Amino acid sequence: MVVMACGTGAFAWIARGPAVQAGVRRLPVTGVVVAAPEGQVVRIAHDDIPDYMPAMTMAFTLAEAESTRLVPGDRVRFDLRIGSGPSVAEGIAVTGRGPVPGGTPATPQAPSRLKRGDALAPFALVDERGRGFTLADLQGHPTVVTFIFTRCPVPEFCPLLTSKFTTLQRALATDRTLPRTTRLLSITLDPAFDTPEVLAAYGKAVGAEPARWRFAGGEPAAVLQVTRAFSVYVERNGALLDHTLATALLDGRGRVVEIWRGNGWQVTDVTAALRGVSG
Repeated sequence: MVVMACGTGAFAWIARGPAVQAGVRRLPVTGVVVAAPEGQVVRIAHDDIPDYMPAMTMAFTLAEAESTRLVPGDRVRFDLRIGSGPSVAEGIAVTGRGPVPGGTPATPQAPSRLKRGDALAPFALVDERGRGFTLADLQGHPTVVTFIFTRCPVPEFCPLLTSKFTTLQRALATDRTLPRTTRLLSITLDPAFDTPEVLAAYGKAVGAEPARWRFAGGEPAAVLQVTRAFSVYVERNGALLDHTLATALLDGRGRVVEIWRGNGWQVTDVTAALRGVSG
């Protein structure tokens, strides 16, 4: 599992609760470990974090100095440091044992994972203008696709991807070596909440240029078809979602050029791949 504060109004990330010092907040968190750590990342079913996020299961990055000798069922407490960089779990301590919420998560059944050279299957989504959006809308346009949801509160998840798309949008407008027909597409993982009106407001809040950067949702089953194609895992936790990340480059015929898993990709990775793509 891998996990810009967005705009204003409904999309503003408001600093409340504990006082802000030098742009950094430390929020006390308690919860239960649901899976053994992978490197410095551990999945925890955490309790409600007042004025920040409801109870849910998500991945936390442990501070480098923290022990990763945790096992499923460990009841833990720690401080979640948030601010100008990635959020980090600090001072993690085991306080007891408890049942793993929901047991061991089952691996969802999914079609074969898309890989380089594969063609994206036909789909039927709805864009931010309330119009149908299908595979035909991608024809002749190299397209960078990612998956987000507008209520995502974790800086290094959806907000980070949206920030990278904002930078990529600027590069596409100024770099003459990149295909001029390139488009960006953000597909919501929360189509029930992220209606066309919500997506349009979100796009405006983050500075998306409608001719270049599109947003899409639609019927949950239709969205699920696309997320499964890209092997994006989604699990609902109350009002929010626990999910993995994937960003892909498609050529002008809807074939996969490259897929970047997680949030570690750089805009330069995408622009380099784009220079070898035709419409």
